[in-house]
Formats: sequence, structure tokens, C-alpha cells
Amino acid sequence: DQTPCNMAKKVKSISSLIDEQDKPMYEGRWREIEQTLKKSSKKIAIPEAFSCFAQGEEQLDNFLLGKITTGDLREAESKLKQALDLCQPGHDAALHQLAKIKYGQLLWLQGSYVRALNTLQEAVQCTADTTLMHTCKVLVEGNLYLGMCFEHLSGQSQTVSDISHAISAYEEALRLALVLLHLTRLSVIPRHPAAFKAIKTAVERGPLLALRLNLPVRALNLFRRVLQSRDEDVLLEMRQVCTSSLASLLLFHGCPAAHKSPSSTSLSVASPNQLHEEAILATLLAKSYVSTWTVSKTDPVPSPAVVFDLLTLSLTDVKLRGQLIQVLEDSMRFSSVIPHVWMQFALALVAGGQNAQALAVFHECINLSPADPLTLVTAAKFAMEKTDNPHLCLKWATKASGVSKGHFLEPRVEFLLGRAYIVLSERELSSQKRGELHKQGLSHLKRAVELDPQSVDFAFHFALQLAQSRELLQASTEVQRALSLNAGHTSCLHLLALIFSAQKKYVEALKICDFALQKQPENFGLLECKIKLEVITNSSHQALKTCKHSLQLWQSLFSDESSGLIGLVTQDQRSLSDIPLAPYERADGAISPMIADIASDAGSSHFSLSASPTPSNQPNLLQAKIWCTVAEVFLSAGKVPDAISCVREAQYLGPHLPTVLIAHGRVLEREGHVQQALEQYRNAIILQPINLKALTLVGQALHRSGKYVEAEKYLREATSIHQLNHEAWYWLGEVFAAQNQHEMSADCFKTALDLEQTAPIQPFSAVLSSLVPPS
Repeated sequence: DQTPCNMAKKVKSISSLIDEQDKPMYEGRWREIEQTLKKSSKKIAIPEAFSCFAQGEEQLDNFLLGKITTGDLREAESKLKQALDLCQPGHDAALHQLAKIKYGQLLWLQGSYVRALNTLQEAVQCTADTTLMHTCKVLVEGNLYLGMCFEHLSGQSQTVSDISHAISAYEEALRLALVLLHLTRLSVIPRHPAAFKAIKTAVERGPLLALRLNLPVRALNLFRRVLQSRDEDVLLEMRQVCTSSLASLLLFHGCPAAHKSPSSTSLSVASPNQLHEEAILATLLAKSYVSTWTVSKTDPVPSPAVVFDLLTLSLTDVKLRGQLIQVLEDSMRFSSVIPHVWMQFALALVAGGQNAQALAVFHECINLSPADPLTLVTAAKFAMEKTDNPHLCLKWATKASGVSKGHFLEPRVEFLLGRAYIVLSERELSSQKRGELHKQGLSHLKRAVELDPQSVDFAFHFALQLAQSRELLQASTEVQRALSLNAGHTSCLHLLALIFSAQKKYVEALKICDFALQKQPENFGLLECKIKLEVITNSSHQALKTCKHSLQLWQSLFSDESSGLIGLVTQDQRSLSDIPLAPYERADGAISPMIADIASDAGSSHFSLSASPTPSNQPNLLQAKIWCTVAEVFLSAGKVPDAISCVREAQYLGPHLPTVLIAHGRVLEREGHVQQALEQYRNAIILQPINLKALTLVGQALHRSGKYVEAEKYLREATSIHQLNHEAWYWLGEVFAAQNQHEMSADCFKTALDLEQTAPIQPFSAVLSSLVPPS
């Protein structure tokens, strides 16, 4: 006879089944589970309790999906009861808890609210492994239905205790729903509707109940928990729900009877359809409420600041920025020393483009909360991204680093420190100081990646700095790790293409460019990269096709007019290489006298730096840069007259751009007008003193003019600013060779050769200036 011990060894444990079937049960693949259990039962016994639970939950899911009617829930009830009876006390605790929650959910659906309450209240009190997605989902549902039970019964008895228990249950359902969404994001599987259903119900019902108990802060915390989520998809899908519920809260003060308890058939709360109308109504109501409060102060809400908090979130979502700023200014009468109101005011000013005023408000935010990491990080991020002030960013981020050890914002602090040091290094003229700053920046970026290895943004910027230091293998590894987290991240793809080009893998780089452009076809930086690669791999003809596509894309995004050279090109069905661009004159006569200047010794040798005949807006400047790229392609194909027409159009659109001045100089130099070209390059340096390309071209032109001492000065400056500039090293070698300094010349040539082997087709920094087109 077999002993009980031997028999137990042949029965699969329920805990292992719950672990193994976690993902299939979470995704509702019940047929697959049934087949798996049937196949496994041939080798080892499957506990009947688990099989009954799976069958019961399947029936319950079918009802919730509308596949069966309420009357057909009898089989689900029978199976769940059977599972509960078969569970051994203390031995099958996990399954017993799951079955009990599902049974409580079923009782709610059948209208047995008291029995459902007793069942669920006992079940959710037990501890459970929330790292399992299915278990976490069931716990979310358990707390959600428990909250609805308490709320339903409180509507009959009006007891404070029941309402308080309902709020607690909704809070726990919300917490577990956010945990569940995080688990699914890590597992890269679709999110279950139960998570969003729980979040939606919790933010619709919980705050209303909290206000009934005069708990405004607790009501607001439910919204904050959702809106502080780091999951962008959650924010996108839940912000409108939060807005509607916030407006419902404000309206609750005027007509609380309109908000009913949830029923078994609907979990939604009615709200206005038009968000703008809703926000305006909420604003009027809030102002009316504040006026009443200042006179009588009898309202159950202790301070109008709470109403302004709710109103701020509502107005933010519908993008009524001017009204939002006015509301926040009004709120200062009641909350002038409340830090988060100042923070809301600062962010509202930023959203409205009032950065100078926002900077002053951020200073006040830090005065009120000098040790709050979130305040310091937000202010530092603003200083870097909106005011281009790396010194101020470094100051605030350094303060944040002293109070954020172990805080969830510590990775972001390290990232901001890294960005600040990197930008400061790029603007530093001293070679030694620049190297020290860059090293510090790289160290902080590496630390940010170590603290948060799941951040694509951190990994991208770290890889970018590694690439700029020509640590190509490590940069490639890091950027590919970032792409494993987000395969469609266009900036990472652009960087990877440049790394491949630096490794002289031009075909692979071009394939990466094409793939990235499928993800973000309007990325003009990627298009420029593709054009440069096509010049190398396919000839200028294919590159000019991409140039024409860039111009057509610009016109589709920014202008419906067909004036100027862009109209001539885009309306012509032929390839750009077959369209005669020279000589071209604008119909309005507002043309640059470029050809005349080249032909006449008495003419001006450079473009005027006076105001452009057209407004210097961002789209026009972008078009000017595109024409400069087209001009480079024409020059590489030997079509100098066409290149002249392109540069003339670029000068009309953006004569102050260093890129345009350099392109003009290149054309002049190709025509043999070296002195005029030098003036263009020097004008570019005046506008941008550390423009490496302009410094190198000045040195190159001076060398050709025989001015070796002056050429050496410019080229040494170029190599000092950027020691990895192989073109500057090459021409410095040519200058030394012309002066018979052959040993120094050989060293420069060797350095240039070594650096050229890792030089990208575009500067690595180009990925930062081409993330999105200008609006």
C-alpha cells in the first residue's frame, strides 16, 4: 500500500499551479489552461480544487464579457463553492483567498450585497503575493467590489463607518491597480481592463465619499496618486476620467443628491460631455463657493485652497492656460504660504510661455520648500529646458542631490546633474576645464542609468555622451539596450545610425535611418542624415530624391503656398536633379544679389546681416537649413549653379544663420572667390564663436591663400575646442607641411587618420536638435 507521504508526492501543489498558470489566467486563456491541466494529469494528479476554481472564474468572466446571462451564473457559483469546500484549511490559503474573492464578486452581481460584503471583507484581509499578475488582478477586483458593497449599504444606513470603509477599499483597489499596470509593463503584455476599471471607479467614487466625511485632502490624494503615475499610458487614458470626476466634486457642493451610489449594472458617474464647458462651469462654481466661504465660513470644506487644487487639475487638462493662471492668482489670497499652490502657479506660467515670471515663482517655491526633492527637481528641469541656464540647473540639482538619497527622484537628480555638466562643458573654452566638466557629466549620467536601468531617456543620453567621446562599442551597447526597452525610440535609432556611420557601416546605418523614419517621418534631422548617407552609398541622384521629399514634407507641414523656389520644386513632377534651378529669381524681386556679387569686384562680398525680408520664424529657418543641405548635395555632384540658387533661397529665409553663411562661403570658395568666402566664415564665427565647421573652413581657406600663421591660429583653436575634429587636424597638418615642419605635420596627419576612422556622417549632437520639427 502507498503511504500518504508517497501519495502526496504525486499530487501537484496548488501553489505551483498558481505560479505556472499566472499569465494564462491573467489573460483569460481558459481553454489553454484546461488542455494543459488535462495533459499534466496523465503524469501527476491535479488538485480538484484548482480545476473547479478555474472553471468557476471562466464562467464569471464570460458573464462580465456578456457571453452569458445572470441566470447562467449558477454553474459559476457551484464551481466556486466546490473549490472553497475542497481547499484544505491553512494548506491552500492562496487558492482559498482567490476563490473567496471571486465568490464575493459573484454575490454582488446577484444582488446579495450583505453576503458579498461579509465574504469580501474576510478575503481581502489575508496577505497575498502581489507579484503575480492574476493574483494582483483578483485582489484589485476584491477591493473594488468591497468598496461598492460598503458604499451601497451606506446609502441605506448613512453610517460614517461604512463610508470610511468604502474609501479605504477604493484606495487599496487604486494602489493595487497601479501595481498591476506596472507588472504588465515589465512583462510587456496587454493591460487588463480590470485595472483601468478599478482606477476609473476609485477616482469617481472615492473622492465624493471623502468629501461627504469632510476629508478634502484624502479626496485629493486619490487624484494625485493617479496623476503621479510614471506610466505615460495610464496618464493619457486616465486624465479625462480625473477631469470629469474633479468637476463632479465641485458640482457636488451645489447638488450632492445628484450623485448616487453605484448599482450592479453601472459603475459610471454622469458628467458633462464638453470638457471646456465643464471647466468653465466649475470655475464659476468655485468662485461662487469662495465668495460664500469668505462671508460665512460654514462650508464643510475647511479651506478654499482645496477647491482651487481641484480646479487647477481640471483647467490644466482642457488647456485653458490663461484662465488657469487667473484662478491660481486668485487662490493666492487663501494659500500664499502653501508650497504646492506656488508650484502649480509656476507650472501654469511655463505652460503659458511666461518663463521669466515662472522663474521668479520657482525661486519662491524653493524658498518655501528648500528640502523638497520634487520642487528642486522640477525647478532644475525648468532651468535647463526652458531658460537654457545650466548654471542654475546645476545649483538646484546639487541641492536636490543632498536630500534625495534613496528617494524615487534620485535617478532624475543624477540625470539633471549630468545634463548640466555636459552643457557647461560644451560652452567652456578652456580645454582642460571642458574635459573635467564632461567627465563629471558622464559620471552622473552613468549613475542615473544604474539607479534606473528601465529609463530609455537616461540610457539614450548616456549613450550619446559615450559616442561623443568616441567610445563607440560601449555607446552601441548602451543604445541597443535602450532600444530593447523601446524599439521605436527615434532618437536612439538616429544615434545608432550615426554610430554605424562612424564604424563605416554605411548600408546598415541607412537601413536604420529608413526604419526610424517609418516611426517618425517628419524628423528632418533623420532626413538630413539619410541624405548624407545616400551621397556616400547610392550617389547624389538618390540623395536629391530625399531632398525633394524633405521640401515637400516641409510644405505639407508649414505652408500651403507655392511661392519661392520651394514652389517651383514641389510642383514639378521631375526629380530634383532634372529641374533647372539656375538662374532663379523670386517673383517679388526680393532676391539676394549673390550672382552679381560673385561677378563684380565692387559688389558686396557677403550676405547682408540686416533684417531678413521675411520673418525669422522657426519653420523658415528650418527650410533654410534644408536648402543648405540640398546645396551640399549639388556641390558634391559638381552642379555649382544649382547650389548657388539653393543658397540664395536659404539666404532669403535666414541670412543670420551660421549654416547659411557657411553654405554661401562654400559656394564662393568653389567659384574661386576665397577672400569673399573667408568673410562668410568669419561672420559665422561672430554669430557662433565655437562653430567648429566655420573655424576649420577659415583655416582651410587661409592655407589656400598662403597665410599659414593665421591659418594655424584658427585650426589650433578648432582642435582645442573639439580635440576629435579630424578635419581640423588634417588641415593643421597641411599648414605645418607648407611651413616645412614635417615632424609636426606627420603627427597631425596621423591624429587625423585615427580620428577619421571613428568620425560619424553627422555630428552626434545632431540627434538633440532634430527630435521634433518646430511648431
